[in-house]
Amino acid sequence: MRPPRLLLLGLLTVPVFWSAVHADPVADGESPSWVDRWLQGPGMTGDWFGTRTSLTALGVSPSITYLTDLQANVLGGLRKASAYAGQLNVDLRFDMEKLAGLPGLSFDVSGNWASGSDLSNSIGNVFDVAQAFDGTEVRLYTLFLRQVLFERRLDVKAGRFATGDDFLVGPSFVGLVNEALNPRMTVVQINVPGVTTGPNATWGGRVIARPTEALSVTAGAFYSDPRLDQLTANGTEFAIDAGNGYFAIGEATYHLNQGTGATGLPGHYQVGGYYDSNRFASFTDPASQRRGNYGFYLTGEQMVFREVGAVSGQGLSVYGSVIYAPEQRINAIPYFAEVALGYQGLLPGRDSDVAAVALYYGGFSRYLPGQTYELTLEWTYALVVTPWLTIQPDIQYIVHPSGKSSVSNALVVGVQLSLQF
Repeated sequence: MRPPRLLLLGLLTVPVFWSAVHADPVADGESPSWVDRWLQGPGMTGDWFGTRTSLTALGVSPSITYLTDLQANVLGGLRKASAYAGQLNVDLRFDMEKLAGLPGLSFDVSGNWASGSDLSNSIGNVFDVAQAFDGTEVRLYTLFLRQVLFERRLDVKAGRFATGDDFLVGPSFVGLVNEALNPRMTVVQINVPGVTTGPNATWGGRVIARPTEALSVTAGAFYSDPRLDQLTANGTEFAIDAGNGYFAIGEATYHLNQGTGATGLPGHYQVGGYYDSNRFASFTDPASQRRGNYGFYLTGEQMVFREVGAVSGQGLSVYGSVIYAPEQRINAIPYFAEVALGYQGLLPGRDSDVAAVALYYGGFSRYLPGQTYELTLEWTYALVVTPWLTIQPDIQYIVHPSGKSSVSNALVVGVQLSLQF
């Protein structure tokens, strides 16, 4: 079953139209209309007659979000096609300090309904063009406890969640549509199938230590099941198979100009590494397997220009990362690099919108004949219509899909909708 896409798109034209014709701010002393209150409210469905506010005050924070990608491959690839992909996510977060007097403790549980089809099947590329596609099933997503201690200098999380939720997180200025950058852990997952990205989760834990305002160190360990794509228990695969291994990861982040009283341009720089203990088949001898796989990464994000008088993130930021997996006999993509530019508030009167361009490069193993590199160029513009609705036109151009020169370069156009209920 698919959501009624035409009806949904029709409903979403209402806030777009109203924002365009009713853009003037409310005058001082004038009460906002019910439409203005709705457009600036916490979600499309409002405050639920006060229920949302009451629940939050009690310590229960509900969240319902919907993400969808509507795309078409208009040129090249394996064949021309169009596709829809969507994810409905329902999350409940319990503040145990408010509910049970346990300071810093929270409990999170969420579920996900994924639907649609994968346009990349018609392109033949590796880095999925649709962030919203992740199969077609209803599944349990997160189920974890989180404890924050010592004035947030120590943050511990344990239970079921995705590794990509806390490690190799993408740029803060925009959510690009291609999965190579959002979530970036997908790149590691190509080489290490047991790694999880949302809405798939696994048992694990992570610890964040912040010894200073400028430095944080994060370490985590997770159960790693290489058959992740074959699991069919709707996210309730709670058993741990002793024959499978673990995935360990750690990263250190330097936070520039983000402490108390900082006035300079903010940025952060990160170095990390990972190890998976499972066995991996060799490209040179498929009958043999090698124990263990590992890799390293560097990332950086820096604001390079801030608009005069801006109090938020208005201005230009640059982002880049490199991921390296040395063992070419077992890693299909040992080299990955990306760079992205994002400008918040590029157009007058659109202070929250973000325009971005990104370039992704994936170099294939020399032991995979006929495959060299895949290169993707993405342009996108996130139009923040209301606090709960973002409409994001997107264009992607893919060179050498799956690293094969025999497959024509592809052009993908589409739009992503992000909706908070």
